[in-house]
Amino acid sequence: MEPLDYCRDKIAAPGSAVYYTLRFAPPDQHDALLALHALHAEITEIPDEVSEAAVGEVKLNWWREEIERLFAGSPRHPASQALAPAIESHGLTADDLREMIEGAAMDLAYGSYPSFRELSVYCHRTGGAFAHLLVRIAGTDSTAATRFAHDLGMARALRRRLLSVRRDARAGRVYIPEDELRQAGIQREDLLRDETDEAMRALFRQQAERILAFIAQAESHLDDAERARLRSGIILAALDRALLREMAQEDFPLLERGFELTPLRRLWIAWRTARRQQRLSRKAGG
Repeated sequence: MEPLDYCRDKIAAPGSAVYYTLRFAPPDQHDALLALHALHAEITEIPDEVSEAAVGEVKLNWWREEIERLFAGSPRHPASQALAPAIESHGLTADDLREMIEGAAMDLAYGSYPSFRELSVYCHRTGGAFAHLLVRIAGTDSTAATRFAHDLGMARALRRRLLSVRRDARAGRVYIPEDELRQAGIQREDLLRDETDEAMRALFRQQAERILAFIAQAESHLDDAERARLRSGIILAALDRALLREMAQEDFPLLERGFELTPLRRLWIAWRTARRQQRLSRKAGG
């Protein structure tokens, strides 16, 4: 199987969020974005796939070595092989990929975070490093784009963890800061229940509002001239916003069920968002 075909099977099945993000991305970014999404998934899924931290650390050590091989020109994994052409053409850095690995290592090492300050380090590593690479693939390193990447990465990492709050709790990991749990009168063990009570709904609502604030802040940084180049990231933000709003409409029953947008709704959001970014960039002369 060709490396890009492997990546497509891994992360971009028809109807998925990544599928529509790529479909409306600039053509010259498509292969690099596909490889980046796949490599990010390979790394960040490790803590969810292992039952022992030691096994996960062995896998992460392999990826640490693989990043060195990638930048030395001899990657072994299909996802890193697919990303290899983008290293030079898009100026990607090893530091961002290493940060993603260290973020996954935090999943193995920490079961909780005292406050949002500590949690933000995790979000920066798992989400921010990915978003920074996305911006580099878009061909811009402006201050506005860098700020956009930071806030988008924070939002994406927090959204992922909120959506899997019960599964994470079962694995012994809680990504809601301890001080916020205490303020809400909720114990870690409460997240293992089969029913979301009002106190937990209020807590989940608070977490969602923080994510939406990061999305809004990310988009506020953007220069209209850069929007068309950055539209893959903007589409991801739009899809996350729609998912959070759907969760809010049902008042966050996150201990009972998961949430997912339908493929048709993803298509509509991605198409509409991409058109708007292209229009704004044309108007700005970008």
